[in-house]
Amino acid sequence: MSGAQNPLDRELAFFERHKSEWLNNHENQFVVVAGDKIAGFYVDYESAWDAGTKEFGHQANFLIKQICQHEPVYFLY
Repeated sequence: MSGAQNPLDRELAFFERHKSEWLNNHENQFVVVAGDKIAGFYVDYESAWDAGTKEFGHQANFLIKQICQHEPVYFLY
């Protein structure tokens, strides 16, 4: 699928533009973003998911991403 655009590119770019300001008050929280709209900041993924589906709907594309100084690295074996 060469050249295909990620459906969440806009949300990821928005996240990257605002990450440094969010780190001050929301580090380790989860933000919910659709386009350039924020549904809020939440302490756990489940709360963020509930808010995202309530705000944007179950069929909508929205991003839930944890705000961390350094992105975690996961290893699968």
